[in-house]
Amino acid sequence: MTHSMKLLLAGAVLVLGMGSAQASTLDVVRDSNGAVVKTTLGDCLRTNWENGCDECGGEKQAAPQIQTETKSVYFDFGKAKLTKDGKKALDALAASIIAKGTSVTNVRVAGYADRIGSATANEKLSKKRADAVRQYLVSKGVINAQVVETRWFGDSVTATNCPKKLSKAKLIKCLQPDRRVDVEIDTVAVAK
Repeated sequence: MTHSMKLLLAGAVLVLGMGSAQASTLDVVRDSNGAVVKTTLGDCLRTNWENGCDECGGEKQAAPQIQTETKSVYFDFGKAKLTKDGKKALDALAASIIAKGTSVTNVRVAGYADRIGSATANEKLSKKRADAVRQYLVSKGVINAQVVETRWFGDSVTATNCPKKLSKAKLIKCLQPDRRVDVEIDTVAVAK
């Protein structure tokens, strides 16, 4: 009885030992050529993350460093057309992303308007401004339209504190920072 128990235990140890040897080759996903499949961030695609015996090693790679680039683009009073300065600012943002060789993971575009005019008109204007910036960035090939989150706030979020007793011309000039679109682009370094 004791002898058969020892044989059973020895068999279990042998099977477990073989199992871990096979597990090291089975815990990573391989393509049809036998190469290890990696994510776009360079992580091994695994069937068992906890195994440290495969060729990818047991150490989890550090989380990718997401960097956010921001830019504000300003608009003329009552207009949703990009100005030359606005296009230059967006071109510089696009060039920066391309020069760094990063991949865009998320884009947030938020349009705003000043307080002059009705709330309904300002909401429509801020939407048109946000759409103009989104379309311009997509046309440059820097971002994919699917990663863009576009919002518009009309005159509900102000950046200014202009006195109410200004002439219309001075008020329009003072409210310039409210006529804008803010762009935030999250990027991550591409694994080489």
